[in-house]
Amino acid sequence: MAVPQYSSWSDLRPELLGLVLKRVPSLADRVRVRAVCRSWRNNAQLHLLPPPLPWLSLLDGTFLSFPGGEVHRMPVPGDARCHGSFDNWLFLVHSDGGCSLMNPFSKTMLQLPKLATIWPHEMGNPAEQPVFFKFVGPSSLDASPDSLLAAMIVDGSRRSGICICQPPGATDKLRKNNCDHIYDVAFFDVKLYALISGKLIVLEIVQKHRCQPKISSIRCISDNICNLTIADPYDGRYFCPSWEYLVESAGRLLLVVRRVGVLLPLPERDALQHGRTLSFEVFEVDLTSNSCRQWRRLSSLAGQALFIGAYSKSVPAAECGLPPEDCIYFTCDYARTCRGPPPDPLRDSGVFNMRTRMVTPLLPETTVVRRAAQGCPTWFFPSGAV
Repeated sequence: MAVPQYSSWSDLRPELLGLVLKRVPSLADRVRVRAVCRSWRNNAQLHLLPPPLPWLSLLDGTFLSFPGGEVHRMPVPGDARCHGSFDNWLFLVHSDGGCSLMNPFSKTMLQLPKLATIWPHEMGNPAEQPVFFKFVGPSSLDASPDSLLAAMIVDGSRRSGICICQPPGATDKLRKNNCDHIYDVAFFDVKLYALISGKLIVLEIVQKHRCQPKISSIRCISDNICNLTIADPYDGRYFCPSWEYLVESAGRLLLVVRRVGVLLPLPERDALQHGRTLSFEVFEVDLTSNSCRQWRRLSSLAGQALFIGAYSKSVPAAECGLPPEDCIYFTCDYARTCRGPPPDPLRDSGVFNMRTRMVTPLLPETTVVRRAAQGCPTWFFPSGAV
């Protein structure tokens, strides 16, 4: 009787290995699969995989995987502190005031202008240092390292500005005082859009002398954001401020409105430290017409999942192994200017289901972080990392 012949795992056909990897949305798990043997590592490189699930970038340079909450640590230069992330880059501020973006996997560094030095000169108050930076770009820095960037900067007095960069230099600026605040920015169709005190503004950027990008025009295309109604009524138990975000999603520019509830009576100090997200509303604006723009409320995300926070992004849910429901994944970024001790980075983070209008936890209750990580976490998207 013939003895059955068994193949080793290393002989797994490349197309079958590809099917396995496409069903593994976690980056850490993909790395483990490739580490099984040399054959798997080589064959895995033959497949174009959907982007893995994002991580949460913490201010001490560590990361939390989503949705499991597994902790990953990748070192940053000893003279730098992490102040957030942009796509799959970390934003670092060095001890000499220099700024850079670093890919923690490839260790590629992209030098930026000294934004903290530009800020006091432009805003007229050297005592107020920037407390928040947000970066957006019209294209991936991996594909185009010399791409245009826009940095939104906010200080402790809620003055805000936008710095146009073509690394390593700054090429133009827009500044606002605390009476005319910039809430969010996003690139869409090669134009920069900004939410400024209830208005949607478009900034046209052109290449001028020596190819330095400049803001050529600033136009208001919608001034009725404050009039948008919220579907969920709340009784008199809550004080309910709202926060707005701009997100490019599958060829559409979306306005995401977040309602945060604070139980009345309000605490004596820093009410937002006690806030909890109650709901989200999503709107789309028609940018194809020259007439008065009208916002349209959306009940579906058309197969996308939204990740909202200090850096926001839309990803195809099914390709990333996410549930098919229309879900918004969010972190707590609105309390960044509160006084007192830094907030717990996992406070008021969760998943909002647009179909059921329910909020569920973002990470397992057993997830813990080090004290050094206290602050506002940022979504980090390690696409193409390994």
